Amino acid sequence: MKPITLTPDLSSIAELEQVLEDFASAHELDMGLQNRLNLMLEELITNSVNYSLQTVSEPELELWLSLEKTCVVARLEDNGPAFNPFDDAPEADTTSSLEDRPVGGLGIYLTKKFADEYAYERVSERNRVTLRCKIGKLP
Repeated sequence: MKPITLTPDLSSIAELEQVLEDFASAHELDMGLQNRLNLMLEELITNSVNYSLQTVSEPELELWLSLEKTCVVARLEDNGPAFNPFDDAPEADTTSSLEDRPVGGLGIYLTKKFADEYAYERVSERNRVTLRCKIGKLP
């Protein structure tokens, strides 16, 4: 599995769409799974770019995509300060009205709901988020 180097700014969102389209086409993945992956990874990339990588002089953002039996595995890494989005980010308020909710948090909430498995690790001074999504399963 070779890493895909993404531009460490918000232009990486357009790069992500093309990478996922190519990967889905090469592996005959359905559009629903492709869209699910796109939403989750777009949220994680946006968080990395807007928060984690802002403090780094030479930011790095890399993506790995692979198939493991019946799952797509997506791994995103950045070289920002340690931050576990699944434990350290505030929980999303999903009960208040839209006007009363604080901004943010919904992307991580959706990632937790849409991924069959998710994990965070700090490896060699890098944040690593791994998502596993079963092929053919709806969220």
